Amino acid sequence: PTPKGEDAPKFVAPRTGTSLSMDIAAAKPDATVALTGARVVTMAKADGGIIDDATILIRGDRIVAVGPRGTVAVPAGAKTVDLAGKTVIPGLVDAHAHGPQGEDEIVPQQNWSAMANLALGTTTIHDPSSRSAEIFPAAEMQQAGMLLAPRTFSTGEIVYGAKAPDVYAQIDTYEDALAVVRRLKAQGARSVKNYNQPRREQRQMVVAAAQAEGMEVVPEGGSLFTLDMSLVQDGNSTVEHNVPLEHFYADVVDLWSQTTVGYTPTLVVAYGGPAGDPYWRAHSDVWRHPLLARHAPPALLAAQNARREIAPEEDYVDGATAREARKLAVKGVPVAIGAHGQQPGLGAHWELWSFVRGGFSPIEALRAGTIESARSLGYAKDVGSLEPGKLADLVVLTADPTSDIRNSDKVAQVMLGGRLYDAATLNETITGTRKRQAYWWEGGSAGADTGARITVGHGHGDVD
Repeated sequence: PTPKGEDAPKFVAPRTGTSLSMDIAAAKPDATVALTGARVVTMAKADGGIIDDATILIRGDRIVAVGPRGTVAVPAGAKTVDLAGKTVIPGLVDAHAHGPQGEDEIVPQQNWSAMANLALGTTTIHDPSSRSAEIFPAAEMQQAGMLLAPRTFSTGEIVYGAKAPDVYAQIDTYEDALAVVRRLKAQGARSVKNYNQPRREQRQMVVAAAQAEGMEVVPEGGSLFTLDMSLVQDGNSTVEHNVPLEHFYADVVDLWSQTTVGYTPTLVVAYGGPAGDPYWRAHSDVWRHPLLARHAPPALLAAQNARREIAPEEDYVDGATAREARKLAVKGVPVAIGAHGQQPGLGAHWELWSFVRGGFSPIEALRAGTIESARSLGYAKDVGSLEPGKLADLVVLTADPTSDIRNSDKVAQVMLGGRLYDAATLNETITGTRKRQAYWWEGGSAGADTGARITVGHGHGDVD
């Protein structure tokens, strides 16, 4: 029999063969579009960079200009959309977004989970634990215009230090770490997840290897304080999940704020008690949400949300976790949202709302959901704010979230890479004619739901 585990032979890459790779052009629109009359929260400044009665000029997939009406020259022939009375924010960037991308390495042509996220304003996701054979093809299909979904990034499989079937990564040397990182990069990863490598030197090897390959490192915090502090000190890009402290004192805040390490506390699944996910399920009628109900199986929504467990208000920990995160945010640490795949579509909004429960202002919470998430992952050159040169990812709202954060889910339209979609139908509007195909549950169909189930947590069955 072939030796298993530690005695298994080392992987040797094939030296010959036929490459199956191909080059496909990214699907970019060629229209010039002017969005006029809205209140625009650009996130170009700490105060939100708000412009009233603004014009956003978009050419192709990029923003050309943003400014008050009359200061932006709209060229002849541009398609104009009147957004008077609306509020526009940057597309949400979910920095810790688990979710299904396929089934048995088959990627569906229409994934309702991803589409629900897009319809409710999440235009970029980063999944720090997924199946490489599913999420990277899905990401490439999205870029090629074959799949309607948020812009998708991932670590692929975690660099796992515990001995578990098919995900264990044995790191004894720097060369071991480099081999794992290079394999993930070759598959499509732009980041790696340092996860439960038991010794600090092993975790440091993964960081060094990722830095050598120009990749971000987004480690699992694991609800261990000393581990989390070593992650901050050792050059990781972020710390994922909340640090298990009731209070952050000056030593933690001062140490962290002297680094560039971001913080994604994942308020929806915060350690220490009932978190944001059970709070918002208990305090809102999720299955009756007018927009989500259009993009999720109604029976599944009702089954998961109609009957709720309710805890005493003081038992919920999402607010307290956000309160401590704000101590880092005001010192310049990028604090990001991470909906963890808990509820496709609404999870990112629950993160925003829980930040405000913990003392963030609505503008501060919106920054966490846009520019700060982008900063923490190294994406801020392209997404996270509405500025010239950046990708045209934005959300059109019927109510102003800067006055009431609960308005963040009042989505009328979503623009992704310069293409404008009606949020209720996900049909492309002024920039094209693409129509969404029927979901499997529509029209009495009981068709197969490949890759379209709600999954809580990681693609490999974990819930961390």
